[in-house]
Amino acid sequence: GIHDITEFKKLEKVKKDFVTNVSHELRTPLTAIKGYAETLAENLQGQAREHIDIINRHTNRLINIVEDLLTLSELEDESVKPVFATITLKPLINNVLKIFEPKLKNKNLKLNLKLSEDNITFEADQFKIEQMLINLIDNAIKYTESGEITISAFIENKENPNESRVVIRISDTGMGIPPDDLPHIFERFYVVDKSRSRKLGGTGLGMSIVKHVVILHSGEISINSQPGKGTIITIKLPVHRY
Repeated sequence: GIHDITEFKKLEKVKKDFVTNVSHELRTPLTAIKGYAETLAENLQGQAREHIDIINRHTNRLINIVEDLLTLSELEDESVKPVFATITLKPLINNVLKIFEPKLKNKNLKLNLKLSEDNITFEADQFKIEQMLINLIDNAIKYTESGEITISAFIENKENPNESRVVIRISDTGMGIPPDDLPHIFERFYVVDKSRSRKLGGTGLGMSIVKHVVILHSGEISINSQPGKGTIITIKLPVHRY
């Protein structure tokens, strides 16, 4: 009964605290390893250089996992409240896109931005919405070998402030997600294509982060995907906080 639920809640908290503490503890040694490995790499040639590059790649992967775990534990921490402010979507997306310019160029992918108007605004935590967009765009680029990525947005039910939502859609022409994998896509460390994800440095935590950001904003998220044809992710967030 109630006793079991209390015990379960206690256990959940112990588990969350453990993950957070371990992640914090890992940060320092990993940063040190990274620093020394990068310094070593500058003075090495041949096979030794190859080995140190592999150490660097794996260290970076570990650092990404630690950062993502800390992000997740912060998103799950109910005492940390989102900081809501009025955000204009266009400059926010453009700032995020700057990060991805080299990746898009490398893969020769076209990026389309289709906003129904230049001044779509809504109330949200800017930093968290940025994190959400970074993870979504990163995935779209990672799993698309050719074609284009389209980011579109519009306001739904504009005439009724209580019901109005900003709808953000990110679609790609990538490898898509097999139907069996779709239900699991938001689970931690869940990766559709393990070997590929490892090669691309994925942590398997990106979609968990996205989902948490959407939940914090009382929004909803849906995925439509066809293997070989691409993926469309639709996010709806309330325009106004009440």
